[in-house]
Amino acid sequence: MKKMVWILSVFLAAAVVTAQDVSLGTLLDEMVDRDRLTRFPSPAYTSRMYSSYDRGSVAKDKPGWFANGDNSQFIRVEEERGRRELVMLDAKGPGAIVRWWHTGDNDQGTTLRLYIDGNAEPVFSGRLKDFISGDKLCGAPLSAYTSSGRNLYLPIPYAKSCKITYESPHVWAKEHGESCYYNIEARTYGAGVRVESFSMDVLKREQARIAKVNALLGEPLDWHAAEVSKTAAIAHFDGVIKPGQAVTRSVTGASAVRMLSMTLTTGDGLLPGKEGWREALRSTVIEMAFDGNKTVWAPAGDFFGTGYRFTPYKTRYTEVAADGRMFAAWVMPFQKECVLTVRNLGKEAVTVSQSALMTTPYAWGVGSMYFGAGWMEHNRVRTRKDNAFEKNDHWDVNYVTLTGEGVLVGTGVTVFNTCADWWGEGDEKIYIDGEAFPSYFGTGSEDYYGYAWCNSTPFMHPLIAQPYGNGNCSPDISINTRYRALDAIPFRKSIQFDMEMWHWADVIINYAPVTMWYMKPGGTSNRSAEAELAQMPVVTKRQDIYGVTAIAEGRLEGEALDSATTGGRTTGQSRELWSDGRQMWWIDGKPGAELTVPFHMKEAGPRKLTLCLTCAVDYGIVDLGINGQRLASFDGFVERDVITKTVELGTVNLKKGENTLNVKITGANERMQGGRYMFGLDYIDVKMP
Repeated sequence: MKKMVWILSVFLAAAVVTAQDVSLGTLLDEMVDRDRLTRFPSPAYTSRMYSSYDRGSVAKDKPGWFANGDNSQFIRVEEERGRRELVMLDAKGPGAIVRWWHTGDNDQGTTLRLYIDGNAEPVFSGRLKDFISGDKLCGAPLSAYTSSGRNLYLPIPYAKSCKITYESPHVWAKEHGESCYYNIEARTYGAGVRVESFSMDVLKREQARIAKVNALLGEPLDWHAAEVSKTAAIAHFDGVIKPGQAVTRSVTGASAVRMLSMTLTTGDGLLPGKEGWREALRSTVIEMAFDGNKTVWAPAGDFFGTGYRFTPYKTRYTEVAADGRMFAAWVMPFQKECVLTVRNLGKEAVTVSQSALMTTPYAWGVGSMYFGAGWMEHNRVRTRKDNAFEKNDHWDVNYVTLTGEGVLVGTGVTVFNTCADWWGEGDEKIYIDGEAFPSYFGTGSEDYYGYAWCNSTPFMHPLIAQPYGNGNCSPDISINTRYRALDAIPFRKSIQFDMEMWHWADVIINYAPVTMWYMKPGGTSNRSAEAELAQMPVVTKRQDIYGVTAIAEGRLEGEALDSATTGGRTTGQSRELWSDGRQMWWIDGKPGAELTVPFHMKEAGPRKLTLCLTCAVDYGIVDLGINGQRLASFDGFVERDVITKTVELGTVNLKKGENTLNVKITGANERMQGGRYMFGLDYIDVKMP
């Protein structure tokens, strides 16, 4: 593996095209050249996205700005040789497709066609999923399937034009219809740039380079750090940082930071992953200044892509190792001096260990840019706000607004959700150089981050990751990250990145975006130090935001309650069948797994308890109890449909303050199907006896 750096240098040296020539080979080399992001793109290009966003969104000041019918929307329909082809993209060149995301729920009997340079015959004709996330073109990670999302990072260059069409009998069908969601990002070069168009012959010629790029993209950052350290100057900043204090290190000379790594532990010796470490990840802040320009300010956990929850994962630019060491591999150039400050805004001392600020010489040039990163949190914010069109409507969250000349290279978000409903229905809207309508209008937050259908399953990829996703449809945290390589977005004057706050429920949540960019000297950002927000206690359970709601009697909706499991996970599920249209849904548990659901009483005393539970063909048998005392057994199996049943637990002496509903999977009806042992809690009724 240590030969990879040498192999890449040989590939780059072997290129025979000029600086103004573009091909599949040059684009692949660019993708794994970390230094390219530090210089404004040459040859220059503009970028935009083609997507299935709801065409009812036409302007900020008109109704429909938050319209959500983001599927099966196309540029036009063409009748071609007796078939109906739905046009997804129609771009004039020279240019290149640089990122493609898709999801759909019925692609049987469908055909994707890729037309290059106006030719009547497509260079590719076949199933869409084979093209985007299969092995027919390039293999992983250039092609990847991540938690229901299909992603293609293999570039598709074209000299004159590119048109993509989709043929499907299911789109707009009344029965067994298809929901086709897509985002396709493309570059457009200037007229003087020569582009070698994509073809299957070119693809075959570049198979060796594709294999090497796949290998380089998949390398872990701890290996990359070891390689960098062989030639780098290394400054360490280990030590104990007391509350309100900081440790600072500076490096001088024309250089670039190649790797920043460190481990954080709390002053009382807690290991990574403990509660004290969560606070440290948020209240310990990374600050960086280059040549006197303060461009980086972000909590350590957000900067390294793990939010405030210790979660091992890796991408091409950030990694969190199982031992707690965190890495960032952004190349950060400077002409004279870099100053790194690690500041403790928390209430407890933190210990920095295994630290390294690795730098190597860098030739600053006309196109060179400073690295920047900014963070903020919408703390305890309501998901709906009044506007001029509809009461309690949605709103746009501004991740960042940058003024100057540069490129956008990364975004992430840490969300604490407070109910069993999806928080990320919102679309990204990216405005370049002051445009009135965004060049990038997406189809959903999970689509932007590379997955789909609010899937909570963790995944990691060189450029996208969900280290933790339990909060997608449950009261818990979710962490999403996306970094850009070929799909970095250049701007000449400004860029504004907004993401719709489009939650299925009207609730209070925490929503903390982080953004990364490069800008030429003189560029400015609207993100600044947010010390008060970083000092706020981190949220680990719904009660931290809503407080404890104690009742004398009444109904407790299952989807609004906190929960903990020893196996499987809880999420929310919608259906008119349930009270308030939702239930708490426990899935993927196995016999022996336990679920605890806390609820609070104003006073101690006897109460009559009734549970409303769900029954279906794949529901298991459970024991039910209160405060650890078993009170009943319940078989959730029914042979047909989905229904609810009430279960009387009798009169129970409850404590003042917290009580718990206990559920334990004990087995299954012999006719249960699917082996999932599911359990659903619609509500708990508490009444005076």
